[in-house]
Amino acid sequence: MPTDVDFHLPFTAPKPVPDAVEQAQRRGVDWAVQHGLLRPTDAAVGYFLAMRLADVAAGFCPKAGGPDLDLMTDVITWTAVCDDFFDGPAGDDPAFAAAVVAALTAVTGAKGPVTASAPAGAEGLAAATADLWARLHAPMTEQWRDRAGRSWARFLRSFLAEADARRARTVPDLAGYLALRRETMAMYVYLDAAERTGRYEVPERVLADPTLRRLSELQIDILAHCNDVHSVEHEEARGDTHNLVLVLEAGSRRPRGEVIEEIRRRVGGLTEEFLHNAAGIPGLLVRLSCDPYERMSTDRYIRAMTHQLRVTYDWSLATRRYAGQLAAGRRPEYLTHGAAPRGVRTGKAR
Repeated sequence: MPTDVDFHLPFTAPKPVPDAVEQAQRRGVDWAVQHGLLRPTDAAVGYFLAMRLADVAAGFCPKAGGPDLDLMTDVITWTAVCDDFFDGPAGDDPAFAAAVVAALTAVTGAKGPVTASAPAGAEGLAAATADLWARLHAPMTEQWRDRAGRSWARFLRSFLAEADARRARTVPDLAGYLALRRETMAMYVYLDAAERTGRYEVPERVLADPTLRRLSELQIDILAHCNDVHSVEHEEARGDTHNLVLVLEAGSRRPRGEVIEEIRRRVGGLTEEFLHNAAGIPGLLVRLSCDPYERMSTDRYIRAMTHQLRVTYDWSLATRRYAGQLAAGRRPEYLTHGAAPRGVRTGKAR
């Protein structure tokens, strides 16, 4: 089983305290139910908790509690719900999906308060987006808001491209795979959220430097390679072809075991490059004449990157999202009618 494959990543992260995980579990369920995303049934809540999103939220904020941990939990929940929403029947209707993406990006692109509106069947998702964005951007600078708004729009638009690829039923080449995968992985959204929950901001000139941009790209590539191995059976079951295992199989006609070994080697090379680039950050900060606050902020940002690498990877091994019954087929069954197109059944309440 690909979920048994261990890439032995060298990154570390503090272990979240049990109380933080419990807080994130409660918060994830409460917020999703409150905004009409999660059906308040034992079966739906059990499915939701089995995904272990609370492990990710608490791991991304190992020292946070209270509202900051709640906020990161909501960000993780929101990205997971968006993923399941557009991976389900919503993604099969191009006009509907485009209308929902337009409604959600209007929320994140607004300069002031906005009342969320969306097509019937996406009301809950729109309301949750408006609530989350209002709390996320409130204390941050205009530069951060603009950047985070672009990140959210980028993430949301990626679902349209992913749905187009799924409908085409064609396996992309490696370049096409990498281009889209770097959009669909939400790590750039989580890094913005790490700044917000950590109460710091990285200077834009640092983020724009090729060294930092490449680090962000490498973070996504490492996790995408690992995740695609762990999730390949899950994605095959729902008809997705945008998976590195499938891309390399189609391009080389090699058996799966050989392809997975190649991905292991690729991950090793990407990891070495990440560590090399990260070691050059102190010199970059000197060249850019960064002040002590800017250096501290950048250091925390790099640590957030490595923590996210460890936490996300460990989660992919532990979650039931890609294993057994939860991995079978397409899966918006925990979503309410407010996060699924009208007329589409989302599973029986239990």
